[in-house]
Parts: sequence; C-alpha cells; structure tokens
Amino acid sequence: MSATLAPPLVSTPIVHDTVELARDALNMEMAFVADTRDGVQQYVDIAGDADSFGAVVGEGPDLEGTYCGKLLAGELDGLVPAAVNDERVNGLAITHRSGIGSYVGVPVPLPDGTTYGTFCCVSHQADPSLRERDLRFMAGLARIIGDELHRDLEQAEHHRAALNEAHVRALLAALEARDGYTEEHSHAVVEMALLVAQELGLPPERLADVEVAALLHDMGKIGISDTILRKPGALDDEEWEEMRRHPKIGERIVSCMDGLSHLAEVIRAEHERWDGAGYPDGLAGEDIPLIARIVLVCDAYHAMTSDRPYRAAIGEDAAVRELHAAAGSQLCPRSVRTALRVIDGARAAA
Repeated sequence: MSATLAPPLVSTPIVHDTVELARDALNMEMAFVADTRDGVQQYVDIAGDADSFGAVVGEGPDLEGTYCGKLLAGELDGLVPAAVNDERVNGLAITHRSGIGSYVGVPVPLPDGTTYGTFCCVSHQADPSLRERDLRFMAGLARIIGDELHRDLEQAEHHRAALNEAHVRALLAALEARDGYTEEHSHAVVEMALLVAQELGLPPERLADVEVAALLHDMGKIGISDTILRKPGALDDEEWEEMRRHPKIGERIVSCMDGLSHLAEVIRAEHERWDGAGYPDGLAGEDIPLIARIVLVCDAYHAMTSDRPYRAAIGEDAAVRELHAAAGSQLCPRSVRTALRVIDGARAAA
C-alpha cells in the first residue's frame, strides 16, 4: 500500500546538498531523506535515479515491510552490502519490486531526542565495499539534516501559530460585531476553564486546547441572525431551533483552520448534556469530549452571572445552586465539582 501525503515541509538547500554529498561520496544510485513520523516512509528529498526505484517526493510506502521500517524497529543495523544474500531483507517484496541490491541507512534525529525519519542510500547492484565507517559517515550527516529540519519545522510552526492567532482574532472581532456580549463572555469562560482543567490535572498541551475551545465555543453564532442574537425577550421555538444550529456552524469554521481542526468535535459538542438530552447529536456521559464538558460548565456559570438582553444576572450564590442541581443531568458531575472548588477559591481570595 502507498500513500500520498502533503509534505510537512519543503526541503532546504542544505538538506538537498547533504543528500547529494552522501550519494556521491558512497557512489550509490539514489539517496533520500524520508519523514516517518506518521508511519509512512514519505520522501522529503531525493538525489539521483529516483525513477528506477519508484520514489517520488511527497509519496511513499507504509513503513511495514521496508528497509527503513526494519531500521527504526531495531531489526536492521542499516548496513546491507548485498540484499540478495541477506536473509533480513531478501524476502521483502520491496527488495524485488524496487530491485534493491545494496542499502545503507540511519535514523534522522531531531535536537529534542525524537526521530524525524531516515536518511538512506540505495543501489540496484550489491556493494561489498560498504562498511561500518559508511554508517558513521551517514550518521554524522543525519545530525546535520536533523538540525536543519528542526529549524525549518520550528519556523513553520511559528508561522502556523501566528496565522491561527490572526484567524482567531479576526473571527472574534467579527462575532463581537454581531453580539457585543461574546468577547467578554469568551475571555471569562477561558479564565475559568483553564483553572478547572488545571485542577483536573490536564497536561500543558491539553490546556492550550482548552483555551482555544473556550475562546471559540460560541463561534457558530456568527451564522445566526442579528434578530435572534439581540432579541430582548425569550426566544420562541422556531428561533431556538435556529440558535441550536450554532455548534454545527462553529464546527465547520474550526474544521477549516489549519492547526485547530482537531478541536472541531469539541466545538460541536459544547451544548451536549451529560444525560443525553443536549444538541446537536444527543451525546451522553463520557462520550462527550472532556474539554467540551469543562467549557459547558464554565459557560453556564458565566452566562448565569452575566446580564443578557432577555434577563438579568441571577448572582453567584444562585448560580452555584444551579450548578449543584444540574450535576449529573445537564452537566458532567466531575467538571461541576471541580468548577465549584475553583469558584470557592476565587471567592475566598476576593
């Protein structure tokens, strides 16, 4: 099986020059760098006769059953002078399909200790001259490649983060223009949701997701009409039906944002109820994503303690009683208990 994937980066001149250097120095027919982080040997840079090996930048086979897969699994030391005589690889389909006669390969380490992929040279003919010194030579070059790729990946990540931040700011500004309550409300929900998530012991990478989900939880309201958003009285049944579309709208918006699309299901589920009576999908209990459960509790508390066009705030004491009453029906009991501890701590510190 092969896969065509969007390359995670465009190879840099330094990487390509290093790949060319290895091919020339070892007198091999092809050299390449592959990204294997997703379980696929995706070619990132190739030097030499790629066509005869069926190698194409941006494509590659699944790792299972490949030389690189065996290398990363510790089943191959990376040195294969004569594939046809080597029982470790002579039975592999790729040996015969690609006509591999010799191979030398090493992992590509990143500065943080993880492995990016592999750096390899191959030829159709056996090469009995390959020795341990060639592995050491390749390993030294692989460190150069890893450092260069790390810098490139970091720059790409900074660019994506800046782009995501700009997208979020633009969307919040657009939503603020539709519903002036939303920006203040979203930031209050963020602050409380982060405290609840920390109290629940979520790791730092999940906290970042909590922050974004809490910011964007009402994003779908951008697709709801002003007459409903700003109506001074209670909504009728038809208007509520329209309002209940906003989680799906929010899901569609977030799913189109590179780097944030994994939160689309959280945005969609923010109005699901613990007892299964929520919307849009009627999820219940722990089928509801944890972040959505946290955000819903914090959203409910801040909504109750804030003035809205259709009603006045009910006050903190009354809101706390409402959270107690909703635990196990509308709201996740564990999230409610944790939120109440957060609220008690904030009130004690005030």
